[in-house]
Amino acid sequence: MTQLLAFLVILVAAAVGDAISVRTRARIPSLLVIMFIFMIGFWTIFPKNLIETSGLIAMAGLASPIIVTHMGTLMSLRQVGNQWKALLVGFGALVGVALLLLTIYSAIYGMPMAVAAAAPISGGIVAGLMAMDAMKAVGRPELQVLVMLFLSLQSLIGMPLAANLLKRDVRKNWDKIISTHQAAIANNDNAKKEKKLIPPLPREYQTPFLLLAKLALVAWLAVSFAGLLNNVIHPYIMTLVFGLLAYYLGFLEEDILTKANSSSFLMLLLIAALLPSMTQATPQLIASMIVPLLVGFALGVVGIGVMSYIVGRFLGLSPEMAFSIGSTALYGFPGNYMIVQEVSRSASKDPEEQRAVLNYIMPPMIVGGYATVTIGSVFLTGILINFL
Repeated sequence: MTQLLAFLVILVAAAVGDAISVRTRARIPSLLVIMFIFMIGFWTIFPKNLIETSGLIAMAGLASPIIVTHMGTLMSLRQVGNQWKALLVGFGALVGVALLLLTIYSAIYGMPMAVAAAAPISGGIVAGLMAMDAMKAVGRPELQVLVMLFLSLQSLIGMPLAANLLKRDVRKNWDKIISTHQAAIANNDNAKKEKKLIPPLPREYQTPFLLLAKLALVAWLAVSFAGLLNNVIHPYIMTLVFGLLAYYLGFLEEDILTKANSSSFLMLLLIAALLPSMTQATPQLIASMIVPLLVGFALGVVGIGVMSYIVGRFLGLSPEMAFSIGSTALYGFPGNYMIVQEVSRSASKDPEEQRAVLNYIMPPMIVGGYATVTIGSVFLTGILINFL
């Protein structure tokens, strides 16, 4: 397969995903469709090295820090600071996963398999790798396959769940969302009259290359600063913080990637980074572990739902929003970013109303994703492996 053909295959899959997402009004997220296409494709006609052949994977490492920095230009410091409820719901969801898997699941399959399920369900790749290393250390390398399968398949469970819950929440709170956005516009108009520390570039100089250069500079500074701290603070958290600060100070323009006409290509790079994991989920492996997988996902989703509901109810969040926040444990970034984009796009044909929905659902979903995947799951897995 040539590089151009491999690139075309990825683009066609992404186009089909977008078309189905639009047709179903985001009830079926595009990323879910893309991952399903590639899972079936790798089982049948796609070469295993298709993603590498396309050349996108070599650039995929650039996409995450730049997109997370860009996300800082979509939210104000006040919006993010108000998301402490999302943090608590995210942490509560992980407690729910641990409780059910360490009790019911371990009673059925034993503690090693419970840890192998809980680590990936509670978070992302880092937690999964920690669990895989622990399985090897205790002489259970076969359970590394189970961890890998949970990692490969959990997005297929979590993304449609979150998309439909968010759509329902948006419908229930539509009037509130629009009125809040209109008030924010009025406040923003007043704020724009106040000079920022760094004046904006003149309109004629806001070219794609200039905007991308500024964005990449902030992303590089954030990742470098995280490295100086030995990554005690995750680089993704640091890039979001630097993006928020750069936007607040005026160095970065609002919604800068859109202004630079670059968001779609960078999202394609992110998708390319996710697809190689689907080569591992072979039909034989899935068939051999189908029952433990189904039981693990069922208990994990129930644990997330129950604890998210309890914590969310105590904090005054709707059940749909709380469950959506908790479900970020199943997909994390970039899944949460893609879902909020699709839900906001499907909510209305009016760009301003789409923006209102985006402002409503993005902050809690992004912060919730950090609570589950980036922070909470690593701590939880560090505790769980001590039970082996």
